Amino acid sequence: MNRDEAKQILMLYRPGTADAEDTLVGAAMDVARRDPELARWFAQHQAFQAAMRAKFRQIPTPEHLKIALLAGQKIIPPQVWWQKPVWLAAAALVVLLLGMSTVWFRPSLPDRFSNYRERMVSTALREYRMDLVTNDMRSLRALIKARGGPSDYELTRGLERLQLTGGAALKWRSHPVAMVCFDRGDKAMLFLFVMQRGAVKDPPPPQPRLGKVSDVMTASWSKDDKTYLLLGQQEADFAKKYLQNTSTQ
Repeated sequence: MNRDEAKQILMLYRPGTADAEDTLVGAAMDVARRDPELARWFAQHQAFQAAMRAKFRQIPTPEHLKIALLAGQKIIPPQVWWQKPVWLAAAALVVLLLGMSTVWFRPSLPDRFSNYRERMVSTALREYRMDLVTNDMRSLRALIKARGGPSDYELTRGLERLQLTGGAALKWRSHPVAMVCFDRGDKAMLFLFVMQRGAVKDPPPPQPRLGKVSDVMTASWSKDDKTYLLLGQQEADFAKKYLQNTSTQ
């Protein structure tokens, strides 16, 4: 506790009362004992309080006022504020508003396909890494399966013709995601992300849907219980090259 904090507490101190038994007041007094300037101020403060109390006690109470007060006195049992109906209603309203605020101001969960797509684009652009560098699809499927990912994904005929470079088993909101990486032949990569269809509230339709995120071309579709997301640099005839037909490898 510093000097200013102690002074704020001691300003409310009333000499001759139980204030001195308060823990904070006692701590503030300890500060005053160690601080000569604060100690002088506190002594003056106590003297002023004592003088004011003495002056007030010297003011006589009019006899007629005392009689009038006693004559009109009614005994009203004390009632705690929280027992009063108006306070009960106010308290109930506060509880209701607090409960509703958790709904009104609850941040929306990132469980939409657009959230997933943006995260995968970020992964491909800034956090790209492969758990396994290989041109063997069976080896990659085995790795993804061993790590709990969807290894039974299907490839389009256009992707089957590309050179596999590797892949990884990722996570999105605790959902396993398979990342399959291809070399499209012009020193650029294609990334295929596969996740269970039920992991998002609004999975894409079976017909491939093209889009663009951060100058990255995207194609998304669903088939059976899987959701597919293909990412790559913009390219002429993107859909024609990579999205026509599907087959199980």
